[in-house]
Amino acid sequence: MTVLSPVSSSAASGMRAAAMAMQAAAHNVANLATVDHQRQGVAMAAGAAGGVSARVVAAAQDPAAPVGDLVDVLAARQMFQANAAVLQRHNDTIGSLLDAIA
Repeated sequence: MTVLSPVSSSAASGMRAAAMAMQAAAHNVANLATVDHQRQGVAMAAGAAGGVSARVVAAAQDPAAPVGDLVDVLAARQMFQANAAVLQRHNDTIGSLLDAIA
């Protein structure tokens, strides 16, 4: 079992939430022509112990939604990249600390 630090856990939860948002937007775009398609969204909230919790929710039907879905994908990509950068910097810092100790 791997134990993550609070920083790693927060960054990982942000990456999971971003991936979920991308999947929901992709689902919406892929099903544009599907009759009676139920749009999806992602509800995110701050986690009690840090990080973010996310869940898929039903989204309202909207004729302009495809544009919003594309914007959501771009925002989710930025969120994923930002959390990945935090995780990388944290790992670099831990590596440098271990090098200094060795």
